[in-house]
Amino acid sequence: MTFELEIGGRVRRVTIEAGDGAGPEGGPFQIKVDADTVAVVAVRTDLGVSLLLPDGRSIDVALCETAGGEWTAQLPHVTVTATIDGRRERRGRPGDVAATGAQRVVAPMPGRVVKVLIKPGDQVEARQGLVVMEAMKMENELSSPKGGVVREVAVVEGASVEAGRLLVVVE
Repeated sequence: MTFELEIGGRVRRVTIEAGDGAGPEGGPFQIKVDADTVAVVAVRTDLGVSLLLPDGRSIDVALCETAGGEWTAQLPHVTVTATIDGRRERRGRPGDVAATGAQRVVAPMPGRVVKVLIKPGDQVEARQGLVVMEAMKMENELSSPKGGVVREVAVVEGASVEAGRLLVVVE
């Protein structure tokens, strides 16, 4: 499988090839990013994937797809937002069809609500911060998938939430 991955405005070409014994729950893979190739063993977890690197290090990556088609990847010391095949998506349709109508922003993983940045009735822009969550010892700001009006805020600061819990509705 080959796709484009955009992180921080930089587009990379990524190719993933399954090795012998790889299946839906994991196994050996060759990952090529631009011209660099690395062999990894990937194992699916409840929150994403655990990667075993050739040097023996293991990296846990929590993954969550947002309503706007972006992905949030939480690694041990950094959280990144990525778009997969974004240029292909933009060529294929006008505007951002994925973020029409009421959009439910949910917790990508279990954690604690550190800060609620908005209130019902607030006007928000696309990608504006709505809620800050702490999960896996990292703080993550969850943003609006579209511009609109905040219709519901379903959490309060300090609340513990499970993965998939409704946080905010933006119309």
